[in-house]
Amino acid sequence: MIQNDQELKATLNRIEHFQKIVEKLQQVETNPRNYELSAGGFLAEIDRMNLEVAEYLSVHSSELIKPITDTVHLKPDDVLFHSSAEHGWGTSLQAVSLVTE
Repeated sequence: MIQNDQELKATLNRIEHFQKIVEKLQQVETNPRNYELSAGGFLAEIDRMNLEVAEYLSVHSSELIKPITDTVHLKPDDVLFHSSAEHGWGTSLQAVSLVTE
């Protein structure tokens, strides 16, 4: 599935590229059966990518997966934890500060 606008743009570009290939095959292939066999894979891939585009566009931007932008530098003795109190993932040092708050 498409995860962000950059992937959407890449998929749309790929669809356009495949469409041009099929158009060219349609112009140069003289045997209808050979055209069908040559173009079939491209047409199936175009259909699949169009479904992905429709799926991505049907989801509101607030529901899309957001990239992780925070970087945590761990020391060898740090322990990762997950807090159920909506604090998310953290390190043992952060856990100490949560307990003392």
